Amino acid sequence: MAVNPAQHPQQQHFWFGQWLAPNLLDEKLARLDAHIAATLAQPFPLDDLLEAAQHIADDLTNRGATWQRLLALAQQNTGAEEAVRLLDGAAAALQRDTLIARLRGELGETRPADLERRYPGRQFEAWLPMGCVVHVMPSNVFLVAALGLIESLLAGNLNIVKLSARDSDFAAVFAEALCAADPGGRLHEYVAILRFASSETHTLEALFAHADAISAWGGETAIESIRHMAPQGVRVITWGHKLSFGYMAADILADAQARTQALRAFASDICRLDQQACSSPQTLFMECDASRLNAYAAELAESLAQVAPTIPGQAPGMAEQAEITSVSNVVRAETALGLTQVIEDPAGGWRIYVDTRPGLRPSPLFRSIWLKPIQRDELIRTLRPMRTWLQTCGLACGVTSLAPLTHALFAAGVTRITRPGEMTDSYTGAPHDGVYALQQFTRRVSLDAPESARFIGSLAQLESRHAASRSAARAPQAPIMTKLDFQELVAPTPPDLVFRSGGSSGTPVFSTFSWPDYHAQMFAAVHGLLAAGLEPESDRVMNLFLVGHMYGSFISFWTMLERLGVRVVPMAMSNDFVEIADAIVQLRVNTLVGSASHIMALFDHEGDRLRGIVEKVFYGGENLSRARRERLQTHFGVSVVRSAAYGSNDAGPIGYQCTHCSGSVHHVFESVQHMEIVALEEDRPVKPGETGRILLTTSPLLRAQPRIVRYDIGDTGRWLEEPCPCGRTDKRFELQGRSSDVFKAGGPNFNARRFTDILDTQLGYAGPVQIHLLEDGIDTVIELWIGEGFGVTEDEAVSVIRAHYPELDLWCTTGAAFQFRARTKPDHEFVRIPTSGKLKSICDHRNPS
Repeated sequence: MAVNPAQHPQQQHFWFGQWLAPNLLDEKLARLDAHIAATLAQPFPLDDLLEAAQHIADDLTNRGATWQRLLALAQQNTGAEEAVRLLDGAAAALQRDTLIARLRGELGETRPADLERRYPGRQFEAWLPMGCVVHVMPSNVFLVAALGLIESLLAGNLNIVKLSARDSDFAAVFAEALCAADPGGRLHEYVAILRFASSETHTLEALFAHADAISAWGGETAIESIRHMAPQGVRVITWGHKLSFGYMAADILADAQARTQALRAFASDICRLDQQACSSPQTLFMECDASRLNAYAAELAESLAQVAPTIPGQAPGMAEQAEITSVSNVVRAETALGLTQVIEDPAGGWRIYVDTRPGLRPSPLFRSIWLKPIQRDELIRTLRPMRTWLQTCGLACGVTSLAPLTHALFAAGVTRITRPGEMTDSYTGAPHDGVYALQQFTRRVSLDAPESARFIGSLAQLESRHAASRSAARAPQAPIMTKLDFQELVAPTPPDLVFRSGGSSGTPVFSTFSWPDYHAQMFAAVHGLLAAGLEPESDRVMNLFLVGHMYGSFISFWTMLERLGVRVVPMAMSNDFVEIADAIVQLRVNTLVGSASHIMALFDHEGDRLRGIVEKVFYGGENLSRARRERLQTHFGVSVVRSAAYGSNDAGPIGYQCTHCSGSVHHVFESVQHMEIVALEEDRPVKPGETGRILLTTSPLLRAQPRIVRYDIGDTGRWLEEPCPCGRTDKRFELQGRSSDVFKAGGPNFNARRFTDILDTQLGYAGPVQIHLLEDGIDTVIELWIGEGFGVTEDEAVSVIRAHYPELDLWCTTGAAFQFRARTKPDHEFVRIPTSGKLKSICDHRNPS
């Protein structure tokens, strides 16, 4: 049980979930190796971190109990208004979407620790945590410790944060609140916050002995001391003091209105945070002669006089005020030499040091700014001696000056250029001091896998640690989301991508994605194509899915095939089967991906030409019966016939087949979805072997908006309990058809899937099947359409179905107003959904009245 430090002031350290007295630290350090080894042996609970961080973000936004505790601690070394502003910034930084965006932006993946295939090759790579990271934080910069901890946790590290003995309990209370919000109960194993003086070198060296990396903030002397104490080979990540400045180009200075706007913006940069941030300007360069400097200084003074009162500040302490006084006195003394001038606020709130000599100079801060002239051709020579300390330049220039000045500034050593007035601002995923922080806290590892992993795309599929399942398993039981509920979901921002689904019912619905979510789902789905037998280094693939009309299949598979690095022929769906066959023959396409019914029609028309050329068929959108699969394999010589993916425009990728799956059996994409199968008539898990409704909860890592929780996608299935011989731990299920395949005709309910299955298993029928519901006077008619030229007559179809569908046969013999008949039809008469080209399974022509 954690102890509140306010109630027990003798507790100085937050040690992996408990508050600890100072005299117990040495004893804990002696046993630290065992804790590190045990913790790092387990996968890092990334989803729990995201959930806990979001909880803290919500509390800070809503001014909750954690906000009040942290605000009181923050006010010990900063003003009340500034403390509130900084906590609001922390709330924004802790948002789940912000942290996920950082993972994607800095490490390229939402699950960077998963060993993923580098397509089209056989190698795997991942960003793994450094291990144990010791953070040496600056004193009295309370938010740096908290957000630095979050960064390192996001990378998956175990963290020991060393604070100054003078620091408040802000970072420790933040860590305690974060661990308390952890739904999985393991985050505390990764977090320790210690407070002791840097002069206690024996304690610091004992910590460093356990470190895989040391993240250090401070000046040159402090950083050098840490490097000296660090064990050989340990990565030292430095975040030292930096210098930033403003630059006003000649084209801006020549435009009175633009000059005034830029000076006012720089005045804001000078006042914000009292220049305590590394990105605050300490010098403002003017691209002009020294003779113009005093006039511009007067304009800057006017801007400061207007802006400074609008930005709350904090008075400097005695030491800081002494430095300001000393610098001001020296500048005044040099005025007699014609080199300098001091312009001050009468109330002492700000000051400008005008200096005609070249060079970048650090100011005494607290709204003190050097104003210096510079010529563009002197820029690199002037700044380069300070290159190791340079950080931000606030640049005011016209568009014609932008490229040459940007090049010169970066060449001089600047790592960041911003607009005036925004020097202390940032954006999600921005590099810091020229690097991505998350890459500093991780290491890039690679695996050249054995031949047995030929069809494995992610090693995570071999481990029981997928987030979607764990998160959903802990979530409270939410109500089942219907199609109508899904359509009423509103994304907080306009969507980047909209797909139109024809739907198995033929009723169009719309599904929205952000670009990051779309690409994350597609990149997760590529491993399914590999699992099914596609070989990106050698196959040549024709994409035959439907394109246009806002339909998603062609676009989605284009993205997946591009990610795989496979050779692609983007033909799309067409009824010109001769043209398709010509391209396949000419380009030696050996693999087809497309809609099942369209691929079958292609082989029915041009199969003889494709024999011996097409080796693999990956179908989607519809089920392919056993007889149709066998027809492709035995009659046309296709060696691999598998599902390309099981998914929907609404929910994204759902299932995939491996080389041991056949028919309607799939693995769940557990990195993307948590799947439940509940009873058809009630909300309870199905029993072993029982068919039920498929519900999906999409991982927030891969679908943040709109959030899909327990969505009934309209399909039915059953679990397969036995392990798959392929070795993957993703659960297996067997699709049992659409819940909409169930229809009422006359008295009982019938299932269209059973008609197809009976024709398949009993007659080896490999053609299309469609149910038409009609009225003949008072009779209800089930008219079964089958294709011409597949060797099954109408009478044979009726006879075999009645023989193997007892409920239908009973209804035919009761004398009720009911008829069942079959009709053979040419392919072009079958009804298809316009947007997808899928065969519509049931066509109801009855009068609804």
